[in-house]
Amino acid sequence: MTITLSGKEYPLRFTVNALCCLEEKTGKSLSQLQSSQMSCLRGLLWCGLMEQCPDMTLEQAGELITAHLQGGGSLNTLSDALAAALEDACFFPRLGRGTPPEMNG
Repeated sequence: MTITLSGKEYPLRFTVNALCCLEEKTGKSLSQLQSSQMSCLRGLLWCGLMEQCPDMTLEQAGELITAHLQGGGSLNTLSDALAAALEDACFFPRLGRGTPPEMNG
């Protein structure tokens, strides 16, 4: 999955390690981050780009979002792309697929 920000395509890939880094960096779980839309979007973008852009900071991810918005992009486009990438990584079930399996162990 890719996302286009300010005319440039970026590959998004969510892994368990990337999401753990997000939690460690912010000190919040993903569900806690969701209560703050902008922090969540910035954190998820950073997390999704981590594999291809390992030197990117949270602040630089925020700058990408700012440039995206200033260039006429929308938060809805960004959040839809992030949600789709999370679904592709099997972190959240797609609509109509039922509930995620329970974690055992």
